[in-house]
Amino acid sequence: MSIVIYGGHDRMERIYIDEAKKYGVKAKVYTYGRNDMTKSIGKSDGIVIFTDTISHKVASTVSKEAKKRNIPVVVCHNSSKTSFGNTMKEMTC
Repeated sequence: MSIVIYGGHDRMERIYIDEAKKYGVKAKVYTYGRNDMTKSIGKSDGIVIFTDTISHKVASTVSKEAKKRNIPVVVCHNSSKTSFGNTMKEMTC
């Protein structure tokens, strides 16, 4: 399984990747908006959006593209390690 994470803190990028590995998930992290967001989604199995650290425009663009591709989106209002761990539990169960 692979996911793409939008938002979060730059210093936490490695923590998000390692936490996802604990659940057997490969993660790509984009802590900022990109010009090619639709390409960055790729063929992922899921998307996590941290709404506390990313703009509304980026979140809505990613959500619309995910809907077109039938990719599930989980919205996290907090980008802490604990919150992300809970999200991973939810996604992998």
